[in-house]
Amino acid sequence: MVNGTPFIKMHGIGNDFVVLDLLRNPLPAHFDFSLFAEKVCDRHLGIGGDGLLSLERAHDESDVRMRMWNPDGTEDMCGNGLRCIAHLAHVRGDVGTDFTVQTLSGPRGIRTLPSGKIRVSMGTPDWTPERVPHLGPQPLIESSIELDGHVFEHVTSLSTGSTHTVIFGETPVSEADFQKWSPRLEVASLFPERTSIMWAYPLETNRVGVRIWERGAGETLACGTGACAVAVAARRTGRASGMVSVRSKGGELDIEWDEKSGEIWKIGPAQIAFEGVWQDEN
Repeated sequence: MVNGTPFIKMHGIGNDFVVLDLLRNPLPAHFDFSLFAEKVCDRHLGIGGDGLLSLERAHDESDVRMRMWNPDGTEDMCGNGLRCIAHLAHVRGDVGTDFTVQTLSGPRGIRTLPSGKIRVSMGTPDWTPERVPHLGPQPLIESSIELDGHVFEHVTSLSTGSTHTVIFGETPVSEADFQKWSPRLEVASLFPERTSIMWAYPLETNRVGVRIWERGAGETLACGTGACAVAVAARRTGRASGMVSVRSKGGELDIEWDEKSGEIWKIGPAQIAFEGVWQDEN
């Protein structure tokens, strides 16, 4: 019998996670996942990660279930985490090539491609204020918002399973502005559940760069739902067409959006880095 909590360390283009395989290593019903996320995601005192994931039995007609917690213990949806869970379930033989994962935002269709990359259904985007959510009277699409006397232009807020605010610029955001404004915008009163900030800028035709500040996590190398938000916002505001490649510090994701059905598809890799056992002495 293992003394401790077995885990797998995974990442999707640098967005890294501590993963619990509850299909093979179930935990007690009273287990506090939020507290565990706070401990293990700490990069100095824990394992280190942008979030905690669990691979579980589905509670609906999906093949498996994913749950995700941010480093501050809040539960959320995560696109790169979904890709990691899909890869883990596939390589461990829990699912075939085409399968469905239950998530906080509903069931998501998955396909493992011959290249090893994973194509993930990310649902449909939502701009309505109550679903993003934000307190504005109408959707924020290519809008202006004011915070502490500073006006931000070219702002689009939407939900792609998690809330994102995309700010387009002609060049990458400066280090000073990123560090000063990202945490303030995250907790601005306009966003009652906080928001992740995507600082986007053009690279070339249908290719967009982004620097990422995730709610509950701070700066991350990548964000799957964020990449979807950037691509869809670029399409919606006329900055791109067709499939959009979104480049972050961790790597690149390809995003498809069917405007007729509303469905978003995300294509990218996922990797297992190592496995271990967490010994909690507290």
